[in-house]
Amino acid sequence: MKSAAIHEIFSSIQGEGPYVGERHIFVRFIGCDIRCRFCDTPAVVQVSPDELSWKLCKVQPSPDFVEHEQVPNPVAAADLTVFCNRLIVPGPSRPTLSLTGGEPLLHHEFLAEWLPTVRGAFRIYLETNGIHAGAMRDLRDLVDVVSMDFKLPSATGLRPFWDEHKQFLSAVDRKTLFVKAVVTRDTKRADIITAGRLIAGFDRSVPLILQPAGGQCAPDPAMLVEFQNTALSLIEYVRVIPQIHKVLQVP
Repeated sequence: MKSAAIHEIFSSIQGEGPYVGERHIFVRFIGCDIRCRFCDTPAVVQVSPDELSWKLCKVQPSPDFVEHEQVPNPVAAADLTVFCNRLIVPGPSRPTLSLTGGEPLLHHEFLAEWLPTVRGAFRIYLETNGIHAGAMRDLRDLVDVVSMDFKLPSATGLRPFWDEHKQFLSAVDRKTLFVKAVVTRDTKRADIITAGRLIAGFDRSVPLILQPAGGQCAPDPAMLVEFQNTALSLIEYVRVIPQIHKVLQVP
C-alpha cells in the first residue's frame, strides 16, 4: 500500500464548523494547490520533493496533550493506522478521524487504498478546499462527513473557483455535506450572494458556516450580521462560528 506526506497526527478538539467541540483525531497532510492570504497552516502548504526527505512528521503518542514524537516522511499506511489507533479515547464512542491539511484530496490515491482499512473503526471527516471533484467522486463512499470550503475571491485574494465548487457539489453525497466560507474584512457581499445561490441550486438545506478570520483580517461584527442576513435570504441554514480551538488555546 502507498505512503503519504504528512505534517502531523494528533488528537484535539474540533474547532471549526457544526461539529465544533467534538474530540477528533487529526491527520494533517502536506501540500496544497492554492495560496489563500488568510491561510493558518502555511508550514504544510508547499514542500518540494527534495525537502520531503528531511521533513519530519509530528506524532502525538497518546490522547493526552503530550509532547509529540517525530517520524520520517512519507508515512506508510500501516504505520499511519497504528498512530491513529493509539489516539483513540477508551470508551463506547466511535472516534472521528479528521483528514485535513493542506489539501488532503491531493492524496486521494493513498486515501482510496487506506480508508477502507480503517473506516470500520472511525467516522471519516474530510476537510477540503472543494475544487477536486474527480477525487471526491472516487472517495465519497468512504467518507462520512465533508467539510467543503467555498473560497470567496474577495477573501482569499485568488481567482474565483465557483465553477470548481459547482462541480464538486455534484460529486458529493449531500447527506454528508456542509459548506464553510472564511470571511475577512475584505469580503464582498456579492461573494456571499454567489455562494448562497450556488448552494440553493444544489440543495437549500445544506448548511453554510461563515467563519470570521482573526487578527488583522477580522471582519467587522456588523458585516457578519449583514452576511448572515444575505445568505439566509437564499438558503435555510447559516451559522457564524469562529475558530473555537484558538479561543480554547488547544492544538
